[in-house]
Amino acid sequence: MTYLRTFKFEDLTFRGTIEFRSVCCQPICDCMTVAAFHLGLQENLHALDELLQEDYVLYHHGYTATELRRMFTYAKLPAFVDEDDLYTLAEQVVELAEDGLVKRGKGEEVYLKSLYARIRERKNPASQMLTNRDRGVPLEEIIQTYSELE
Repeated sequence: MTYLRTFKFEDLTFRGTIEFRSVCCQPICDCMTVAAFHLGLQENLHALDELLQEDYVLYHHGYTATELRRMFTYAKLPAFVDEDDLYTLAEQVVELAEDGLVKRGKGEEVYLKSLYARIRERKNPASQMLTNRDRGVPLEEIIQTYSELE
């Protein structure tokens, strides 16, 4: 763990290039999830592209990717997004990542379990942190939760 950087991911651009960017830190027990998710999608890039070309949950509403990214930084979903449809799309994307990892044959798909749980529970680390903060949970306790290994 001396050299593990839990805050990096690879961005596959529409130009066909790979960019390395920062990503919000995940709980320590999920530190490999982001890398596995992106690796699985990279292995299944053609299917991901097809899914997103046909998507009307997020895309095809007249917003650029940059505008969508800004909209999703707020606690509430944009008005045009149906939450049920969003979670269905999220599950489809995770399934594509899992399929890509299974094709690699190295057992890496195990790292995606927490994503399926997040979809099922409709929770994520950021929303849980905000909920805990709003309930008055001390920051030290929130940090401790992030550092748990299970």
